[in-house]
Amino acid sequence: MKQKIAMTLLLLCITLGGAAQNALPDTLLFVFKLHGQTRKYEMTFTPKNDAVVLNWRILRNLHWQKGTYTLTPQALQKATQLSFLMPEDKRHVTLPDDQTAYLLSQEAYRSLKARQRFAYNHTEYELLDSNERAAGFALLHVRDTLEGGEMWILDNPSLPLVWSMQNNPLEINWRVEIKQ
Repeated sequence: MKQKIAMTLLLLCITLGGAAQNALPDTLLFVFKLHGQTRKYEMTFTPKNDAVVLNWRILRNLHWQKGTYTLTPQALQKATQLSFLMPEDKRHVTLPDDQTAYLLSQEAYRSLKARQRFAYNHTEYELLDSNERAAGFALLHVRDTLEGGEMWILDNPSLPLVWSMQNNPLEINWRVEIKQ
């Protein structure tokens, strides 16, 4: 009897430990590099009805600046562009239906998974590998076929987050860090 209880507890711990490894924290730290400057934004992605509200904030001059971007249900399903709109304090922006912020639409994600390629911002991206991991998920490493911009996208169908962008021709690069 004691062996059965011990084995059950061991299996439960292994199962819960594995599940915890595939969980994203509530708040992510986005570290941006832009023209030699570094900015660190705290961001949360909150489902609201069928939309997603991205709450952001940054500590600037001992004052928290904050705002939101709302991604519409249509954008989450079929958007074809990433928004590079610069955050402005106290602004609450609803992005157009063809734009997402920091994540891919479901249509683009499905294309990446099925065809190993997708188009965003009128640019074709090809899958290179999925060797790296973040927050327990594989990262899908893609590169644009023309200018060499690279993204690492969280292989998570419910939130295909652009975990990192490097070599962006617009020179807006970032990586996500787990906030400690």
